[in-house]
Amino acid sequence: MDDKNKVALVFCLMGAISGVISGSLLKGTPSYGILFVAIVIMYLSSYIVPFVGINIEKYGGRRKVITSGLYSFLLWWLTIWFLIYNID
Repeated sequence: MDDKNKVALVFCLMGAISGVISGSLLKGTPSYGILFVAIVIMYLSSYIVPFVGINIEKYGGRRKVITSGLYSFLLWWLTIWFLIYNID
């Protein structure tokens, strides 16, 4: 598996975890609070990337890691959040 796929996978998993937190644990919280939690988790996901064997400097820096995983994170976060929020 190449580095780009590993980054996308990490951000997908963290997006799903963020969606569960936003949908179930933060029910009743204002929208800006849920968005803040999602942004913090997305930023912290860039610190998890080195644990899967990716050299951040070789990849292009932390900004490149975040921009590479942004859309996969948003897709999973919104999907899981909508599902859990509407089911509960």
